[in-house]
Formats: sequence, structure tokens, C-alpha cells
Amino acid sequence: MKIFNKIRALIQSFQAEKALPLPIDGRSSNETVGGAIGTALQTYSTVSPIVNFDALKLLKNFAIFNPDVSQFCDNIINLSNTGHNIQIDASSSSIAEQALNRLNETATRLYKNGAGVDGLMNAYAFQVSWSGALSSEDVVNIPGKRVEQTVLVPVEQIRFKYNAALGFYEPYQKPINALQNANRTPFGLIPLHPTTYRYYALQTIENSPYGKPPASAAIETICESQKPILENIRYIAQKFGLLGLFTAAVTPPSKNAGETITEHQARSEKYLSEVTKALLSYIREGLVVSYRDQKIEHTNIADGARGVYDLNRISEEQVMSGLGMQPAFFGRTDSTTETYADVVYSLLLAKVHNIQRLIKRRQEQTYRLDLRLGGLEVDGVSIKFNKTFSRNTLEETQADQTKWEVVLAKVTHGVISPDQGAQELGYESWYDEDLIADAPPSVAALMRSQQKLIKKFSFNFNQGSQRYEFVRPQIVLSGDAFGNEEASVGNVIPIKKKAQQA
Repeated sequence: MKIFNKIRALIQSFQAEKALPLPIDGRSSNETVGGAIGTALQTYSTVSPIVNFDALKLLKNFAIFNPDVSQFCDNIINLSNTGHNIQIDASSSSIAEQALNRLNETATRLYKNGAGVDGLMNAYAFQVSWSGALSSEDVVNIPGKRVEQTVLVPVEQIRFKYNAALGFYEPYQKPINALQNANRTPFGLIPLHPTTYRYYALQTIENSPYGKPPASAAIETICESQKPILENIRYIAQKFGLLGLFTAAVTPPSKNAGETITEHQARSEKYLSEVTKALLSYIREGLVVSYRDQKIEHTNIADGARGVYDLNRISEEQVMSGLGMQPAFFGRTDSTTETYADVVYSLLLAKVHNIQRLIKRRQEQTYRLDLRLGGLEVDGVSIKFNKTFSRNTLEETQADQTKWEVVLAKVTHGVISPDQGAQELGYESWYDEDLIADAPPSVAALMRSQQKLIKKFSFNFNQGSQRYEFVRPQIVLSGDAFGNEEASVGNVIPIKKKAQQA
């Protein structure tokens, strides 16, 4: 009877789903991104970006030469590349070992300009920090059956075309030397391969496929406010010798007999120009020598320069706001309390973690492709970044201890499962469920634990040796596998032993 009821419920659910009214084409809305649909040259036209390509080129220039944007990018790099480890899901330890050996060799080869995968992580963080997108391609060595290297494709050269038939955006490259590529379209666009190329946006504006640069809101302030102010300061610094303004009253030469007014005026201007050049050379050396007919005065401008500082500070803070960062992030320590510093640091780490997730997904794609080319079929490759640097280690340790106690209480009282508790603590699963309540482990529990060990293998990336190293679980043996504890001696605390497979 129960089987009949289940079959009837299944048929009813199928009929309800079949009768559910749905759009015939799968969606009832249209793409509204500029250039996606409705253009006369839809076959060749690309989607219009929200932030134009000239602005992207400008932002790349700012990331190198503008002090505020450059410092923003450098801080993102230093905080995001904290080291990482990989987890390989394989059916046996031998396959995991083969995958480890291959990935160690691959990690040193991927990005030779930056000493392998460690430098590639830095390059990814820099690219995302100024552009808001990650754009790279894995270069495949087909005869060698491996990923030879990973190259960064300039973000400002990426163009997207909307494929109405498939309903998604396809990436193209518009490089400077597009005419040298035989695969280019009539408009100089190079189609990018979906298997080897990846474009990941940190943030998009509605349905636009292009990434929104984090510093896009700072462009106008830098160009319209900061740059003119700095140019004026530079000009003033050149004119204000010895932190002051020199004024010289020069007596013009007397008019010669038979000399016209025009000739006298031209001779006077020439004389004034010669006196100016002479005085400038003297002022640079801190000494002014002149004739009696020249009266020189010096005005101190240090007091008036305070307004220039305030004006420049306002412009800088506008740039910092455009970058989405507080002045304390850039080393401005005016009236910054410990609590405020914690808030600023937390906001920065949230931004860094977002960027890390893009890098993580991209690098996982590269490793999976390389293992697949080598004929190593694994269930998955996962990358996890190490914990970011703590601003206050003591407080963070105390918070972790409190969190552990809360999670453990929920697990022991049956509110959540052990695996859910482990995930709240940042782990994938609970290693030994029998130790939770300090009860003797059963044979079934030991077998489940061993199955987990066989399936997942963790490898930590050693930045010193630039290699992935196996993270061995540390097990202290005391007593037999079925919970028959031996008496503790001295200060040695008995700990349950996990059964080992033969």
C-alpha cells in the first residue's frame, strides 16, 4: 500500500509540473545591456560596457603611478596572498600521490615571471584590485599533455557578444596586434576558447558581463580635482624659493637720445628678462645680489600654505572614498581609535575575501584541466587560502575559543549534526564523531572515519620550498580500537585511537 501511495504521489507531482505555466522561450524579459540585442550589426557588434575601455586603461595607469590607487592595490595583494592549501578528492592514495607530484611540477611552471603559482596569485590579486575582473588563459601544450603556463589577458581588451540562441555572453579579445591572428573576426576580434579562457567579474552592474572596477568612482576626483591641485602645488613649489615669495622692483634703463618709444620699451623688456634670469640663479643658491636700482622683498608664505594642505587632504579623502576605503587604510592616523581600526580592518578583509574567491575558482580550473590532460581522473581539486593576518591575535583567539564552546554545546545537545558543527568552525567534516561525547567508538564509526580519510587528501603550499606538502593527521595512540582505556600515567591523558586499515 505504501509503494502504491508513493507512485501516485510521484505521478501527481509530475502532472503538476507539466501543467505549470512557463514562458515558451524560457524567459519573458529581454536583455537590456547596450549592444546585446537589436543592433543592425548584431553579428559583429559587442556589448557596451558601463565603464568604458578608456577608463579601464586610465585605471591601470593609476594603479601604477597614482599613490592612493597604487597603495590600495599593494595592500590588497599583501593581504590576499596568505598562502594556501589544496584538497584532492581521489578514490585512492596512489591517485592522490600522482596528482600531487604532477601539481607540484605544474605549480613551478605556470607563471615563470612570478616564480610559479605564488606569483600568479599576486598577479591575479593586482588585476582584480584595479579592474574588478580576473582575465586569464591556460596555454595548453597538446603534445606534452599539460598546461604549459597561464597568461593574463588584459581586461581592457576583452569584448563580449551576446549569443541570443544560447542566451549567454561570449568573450572576445581585441588586442593591438589583432591583424596577426588568423582567427580574428572582420572587426579584429579574437574568439576566446571556453575551455582555456576564464573571465570572472568581482561585481557586475545588473546583467552586464563586464566587471565593475573598485576604483571607478575615484576617476573623476583624480582627474578633475587631485591632478589640478598637485599641478598647482608643483608650480607653486618651483616659484616659492626658500619657502617664500620674492618680489623685485627694477628701475628701467633711461631712454637714449634719438631712441623711439618702441625701441626703448623693447630694450627695457630685454633688460628685465636678463635681471630675472640672474636673480633666479642666485635665489636657488640662497643668495640674492643686485644693483641699487633693484629693490627686493621677501614674503613668508608658510602660514598661507595651510589652506593648500587642507584642500589637498579633502581631494585625497574623496579618492579614498571612491576606492571604498577609509583614510586609516592609507596610513592616515588622525584620531583613530582601536575600535575604529578594527572596523576598518574588517571591511578590508571582507573585500580581500571576495577577491580570494575569484582567485580560488580560477586556479581550481587550471589544476583540474592539467590533471585531466595528464589522464588523472580525480573527483575534485579544491583550494583554500590560509587565514588572513590577525590585527589582534589575543582577542581573535578568545573569540575562537568562545565559538568552539558554543558549537560544541550545540553538537553535544543534538541541535546540529557534527558535520554541520565542523562547517561552522571552518572545516569540511568532523574527523572523529566518537570523541564528542567521550564514548567508546563503534566499529561502524571507525569505518566511516576511515572512508573520509581515503576520500580526501590535503596538501599545504609551502611558500619557502614552493611545493605542495601532504598534511598528515596527528594521532596519539592510547588504548585499543574498541575503547578499552589503559590507566593514565603521570600527566599523560589517554586519547582514543583511530583504527588503521591494513
